[in-house]
Amino acid sequence: MSLTDSAKKSHLEDEYQQYRKRADRAKRDNHTEKAARYYRQCVEVLKELAAVESNTRLQTERLELAQNLSAAADQLEAGIQSSNSKASAGADSGSDNASATGSPQTGEQANSATEDTDPQTFLSDPPEQTFSDVGGMTDLKETLKDQVIDPLKRPELYEEYDLGVVNGVLLHGPPGTGKTYITEALAGELGYNFVEAQASDVTSSLVGEAADNMAELFSVARNNQPCLLFLDEIDALASSRDGGANKTISERQMITQFLTEMSETKGEDVVVVGATNLPDEIDGAAWRRFDERIEVPPPDPTARAAIMRIHLRDRPVLAEQIDWDTIKGATEGYSSSDLEIISSKAARAALKEARTDDDIVPISQSHIETAIEETTSSLEEWD
Repeated sequence: MSLTDSAKKSHLEDEYQQYRKRADRAKRDNHTEKAARYYRQCVEVLKELAAVESNTRLQTERLELAQNLSAAADQLEAGIQSSNSKASAGADSGSDNASATGSPQTGEQANSATEDTDPQTFLSDPPEQTFSDVGGMTDLKETLKDQVIDPLKRPELYEEYDLGVVNGVLLHGPPGTGKTYITEALAGELGYNFVEAQASDVTSSLVGEAADNMAELFSVARNNQPCLLFLDEIDALASSRDGGANKTISERQMITQFLTEMSETKGEDVVVVGATNLPDEIDGAAWRRFDERIEVPPPDPTARAAIMRIHLRDRPVLAEQIDWDTIKGATEGYSSSDLEIISSKAARAALKEARTDDDIVPISQSHIETAIEETTSSLEEWD
């Protein structure tokens, strides 16, 4: 079976978009190590794209974009924060706002676009992915089905027992364990519209603006019911008020607005899901606004194998020859996001061989084991 350039490019372009979205999000939230790691993955994929690109101009643009992203990764790894560095501003113009074909925006254009962002832009249709697309997390999925999905689908039954629906869910655990992914799958499982916002999308140094942003996001969710509102890094939006005078007026107003919005959401067909790596830093009153508070730990051996199978299922793989027991042991201490990277690395290694042979080369045990060896666990620093 011949592997066409079109098929190669389609696979690589999809992979690039996945890595790029994660890299930009991590950089925006100042997760420098994670951002650099994803930018490195983007660079590898762009070089592969350039190698199969027949259009000379596009080939050049892809290589130039790869250079920009490599420079951005270098700066992040050196500990240079993009918001406080001239060098990082250069990376902004060549990385954060470049398209998949390598057309960058200037930093000035990017800032303008950010200032003009309409909260409505955070709204999307119900996600296509559901719990069937989530590897592992069996206990968490069952909890969400019992505590969130079933009451929403059978409210009359729960009213008979004087039990209401769950409007607030807090997911907490180490980074990369799949909190964002399971939330998106929950919205897909429910068939709810999806509003996703990062802490940096809400916060502002201008007095009152952060509270206004918070109110507008909740307004978008309520105006597009049924809807799931996902607030990532909730600890940055509703941190403990014990600091008192150390908090700015804007921060205090934002927490108060969050508490008000959560109260007003009761009875609406809106589910608010917050995610945090630092549950101890969340304000007590904000913590109590979440009806369900669920820990999302790193995947256990069975879950790690399930996650890998999910990421490999749409790729050519010698499934019957994969030694899953070996892979379970070799991936001890890896997060869900690490396993996604390993799967993509293994697929890319097989693709390189396929490009040489001009024929399908299935992903094998050796491809996976090599990818594991080349991937450092993102939880090592967290521990």
